Amino acid sequence: MNVVRTCGWLLSLALLQSTAPAATAVAPAGANTNTSTYQVEVVIFRSLAPPASEDLNKPAEGRGFEGAAASGIAPPTLVRKLDASQMQLGNIAARLRSSGAWQVLAHAGWIQTATDWPKHVGLDLADLGLTASDLRGSIYLERGQQYLHFGVDLHLGGEPGWSLSELRKVKYNEKNYFDHPGFGVIAIVSPVRRSVP
Repeated sequence: MNVVRTCGWLLSLALLQSTAPAATAVAPAGANTNTSTYQVEVVIFRSLAPPASEDLNKPAEGRGFEGAAASGIAPPTLVRKLDASQMQLGNIAARLRSSGAWQVLAHAGWIQTATDWPKHVGLDLADLGLTASDLRGSIYLERGQQYLHFGVDLHLGGEPGWSLSELRKVKYNEKNYFDHPGFGVIAIVSPVRRSVP
């Protein structure tokens, strides 16, 4: 990891640690929820001065995406999108915007189910409300017997463009940073519990 990437990582780490712990999401009374329903929130941002010393056009490494996507597997169910008052990363997005070093490309939250690990079937960014010019890709949430896995497969810009592809184990209510020298992702996943009527 070079100095530029380290500086970006340290900035993001400071942003992650400076907010209060996330609360468990609550579904409305009567909602169709179960133990495999999760609240997901994502902030995607880019550097306003990407480092000139790195080859940002290298292909995505695909860390954690061992094996091809399973065929014939239904994608997770997008239950509903969240409005701004239901999201937890608003303060982080605001600090990124005001820093002068980062541009927030997209910020959205939603409730979804998870696929079984390791199927590698995700939800398209556009369906989740994560839209920005030249940004495309998918978000993945997979449940294994012991661990929950969250991943991104993102491409920014033309061909070849910048790529960020990583799938890894996550814990509930922890903010996770996915790193690329030119852009990054902060994500949080919370279990959804049914509210009392």
